[in-house]
Formats: sequence, C-alpha cells, structure tokens
Amino acid sequence: MASIKKKYVVFVGSITKEAQSEVLSYIEENTKTWKLVALRDVSSQKKSPNKNDQYDMFVDFDDPQSMQEWVADYGAEILCMTARSEKNITAFKKIIPYLPPHVRVPTVDALEKSTEKTKMRKALRKYDTSLAPRFRIIKDMDTIDIDDIAKNLEFPVIVKPSGLAASLLIQSAHYKEELEEVLRSISKKIKKVYEEKSGRGTPSILVEEIIEGNIYSVDAYVDDNYHMYFPPFVKYQTSAQKGFDDFFLYERTFPKKINPIKLAAGQDVARKGVMALGLKNTTTHIELVYTGTEWKIIEIGPRIGGSRSDMYQRCYGINHTINDLLIRMGKKPVVKSKAVGFTSILYFYPQKEGYISEIKGVKRAQKLESFESLDAKLKKGDRSLHAKNGGEYVLKISLFNKDRSELLRDKRKLEKLIHIETKKQKIKKIK
Repeated sequence: MASIKKKYVVFVGSITKEAQSEVLSYIEENTKTWKLVALRDVSSQKKSPNKNDQYDMFVDFDDPQSMQEWVADYGAEILCMTARSEKNITAFKKIIPYLPPHVRVPTVDALEKSTEKTKMRKALRKYDTSLAPRFRIIKDMDTIDIDDIAKNLEFPVIVKPSGLAASLLIQSAHYKEELEEVLRSISKKIKKVYEEKSGRGTPSILVEEIIEGNIYSVDAYVDDNYHMYFPPFVKYQTSAQKGFDDFFLYERTFPKKINPIKLAAGQDVARKGVMALGLKNTTTHIELVYTGTEWKIIEIGPRIGGSRSDMYQRCYGINHTINDLLIRMGKKPVVKSKAVGFTSILYFYPQKEGYISEIKGVKRAQKLESFESLDAKLKKGDRSLHAKNGGEYVLKISLFNKDRSELLRDKRKLEKLIHIETKKQKIKKIK
C-alpha cells in the first residue's frame, strides 16, 4: 500500500501554543495528512539555538536563494501558508514570489496596501470615495502645511503613523492649534517608535477626519473569487468614551445584536473595501464605524484580529484558526451564528504616565465568576506611557459567561477593582 504524503500547513513566523494546539487537535480528529510547520527566520534560530520547536523550519527571508532553496525542497507539498501578525506578514510578502502556483496566497501588492495606512486610504478612496473619510498624508516632517490640512479637512481629525500596529502614537485634534501640537509631538517620537516596534515602510503620518459613531470589527474569510464568509461582528469601546485623554481600544464586547439591514449594509461596505485592496485567499480583520446612517472603513488587515480565535471559539464554537487555513486551501470555512455565551476583553492603562508603583485588584479580579484570562504587559517598577506616546496596555483581562447579565455584573466589578498607580520617579529597589 502506497504511503500518504504529508501536506505542509505553514505558519510564517513563530506559532503560538494556542494555535499550535488547535491545529494539532484538528489533525488528530480530521486528517492525518497535514504536517504543521512554523517557517521562521534564521535570525531567530541564532538568538535561541536551544529553544527550537519540533515544528520549526528556518529560512533567511532577506536572501532570495535561501527562500528559493526552501521552496524547491518543500513547495510541492505545501497545502497552505498563513501569517498571523503584522511582523510575520513582512516576511510572508518576501517569500510569496517564490511559491508554486498551487499555493493560494494574497498578492504582495494587496498585502502592502493593507498593512500601510496611507496606501490603504488611497486604494479605498480610488475605488469608492464613500468607503473611508477624507485624509492627508505627511511624508516630510519638516514641511508640514497646517493651513492646507485645516482648509481641506473638517475637525476633529485623527492623526496616525502609517506603519505602526495597535494604537501607537494615535492622537486626535479638535482645532488647528491642537493639530499643530500633536504633529510636532509625533514627529519627535515617530522614528524611535518605528525602530522599537518594527514599523512598516518609511515613517509618515496620516491625518484624517474623525467619523463619529459606533465602532465594530469582524474577521471575514475571503476566497479566490472575493466571496466573503462573515462570522458575527464585535463591538468596540474606545478610551475616549471612557474619559481618557488618550486614544486606545478600551473594550471588545461580543456578541452584539445588530439589525439585519444594518448588518448587511456593513458587510457590503466591508466587501467593497476588501476588493479595493485586492485581498484574496486570506482572513481579513476589518474595523468599521457606523454613523447612524452609513458605514465607513477604519482599517482592513490581511490577518486574524487580536483575540479573535478565543472570542469566536468561546461564544460561537467557531474554529477561527482552522477556518483561516481552510480559506487558503480553497475550502469553505465553517461559520456558526448561534451564540453560546458572552465575552468582554478590557485593556487597562494608568490615568497618569509614570513608573508603576502598584497594580491593585488583580487577585480579586481572578476570582470573578466570569474571569477567563489575564495578560500583563507591564509590572510594578516598569514605566507606563499612554498609547499616544508609544505605550502599551498594562493589563488585558478577558471575561466570559453564558449569562449576559452575570457578565455585565462582573465587568462592572472588574472596572472598580483594577487600579494602576504611577509615580514620576523610578522606584528604587531595596537591597
């Protein structure tokens, strides 16, 4: 009897333990022919030579010959290839030109448009001016024309570095003088933050009109013919809605009921945005705002959104990780619409920047009935900056409950429990 050849399911870059577990469980239950591969850069192997996983393979993403040789050895057996973060998409773009035709991937051009904010805005506005708000792009930090921006855009505006993920350095401005102050502040920090956070492309700044309304996101699966499969939408709450003098995502809530007509209109706008960027054979993370009468696109990314695998699995039993692979194989993803529970993910920053002197309420928060998980980016003694100054959250806490009223109760308790205190001066360690 002839042996069955293994088919490689390739993750560009390292693969999280959670994603690894999901794929291996699926292989065990559904197919014995898949072989999991984490295709990593040789630089990571040099940094940690004794920490290589059994699923790791290595290639030099800056060396065309290295990539060609790897594809020559394994390309014929590749079943699909994915990338799960902005950093890994940079490497993904480099190997795509060398992949054999049977491997379904987005084009390099589509990936560039969907990972660099200024290119994205140009593509959206060119396709349909109604998809996104008006904007201006600043490439030369030394010759910023405030009068031109104020003349062509309506305040308030939001100011974003073009190639940074999350909410890094994002700020709003409500009048001309404030915009000038914000641009001056970002100009001083942008090069350093780009270097520290591996920013994409040449540092530039996007200034666009703020569209007031409710913010949502959805991770949609796009096949080779622009057919899109939509799981349920996620509702956002921003820091501004909670009274912070900063701009970051405060909470993701899921699921939220949306009027079917309103939902269909949002899906249609999302579909147009994906087509404007030319994205195919990928999962897309789409952020939109609903003004009360129409939908506008905030961002579209060629990847799975943050915490989405957990959220879709817990609330709907949707295996987001596997769906991401299936759509890249040309197969139909499995999407469910009946919720089995409710979840909220909250992000905590201090009210004032400084060195963290105390983080209160964590142990009590972990005892809440709805507590699911905690991710601590910073600890006591670390310096905490606001997102607008390049800082990251201190805590991310996930809640889940099958009963919505109990989830809301625990969320309210959590907001009262967590308190992050800071001091201006660095805390001296007692010897």
